[in-house]
Amino acid sequence: MFATRLKGRVTADRQLIVTMPEEIAPGVVEVIVLHNRPNRTLRRRAKGRAAHPAFGLWVDRKDITDSASYAALLRQQLQSRSDGRA
Repeated sequence: MFATRLKGRVTADRQLIVTMPEEIAPGVVEVIVLHNRPNRTLRRRAKGRAAHPAFGLWVDRKDITDSASYAALLRQQLQSRSDGRA
């Protein structure tokens, strides 16, 4: 297998335009597209999460410096409860 980096462009009608070097023979190829623009779906998901009422719940808590670690601690405490409640 031969790999090379090529630059191309996507047209308005969603066609990929790439000029192939001479060393690549005609035939089937596999194309991996790397694009600089962030995925809009990911931005929409993040925006949706920020709209959730619990978002920023701990922002004013001075005793919580790392919210991910604090959430992990809460999960651990919940899983190790001995009162039979989940």
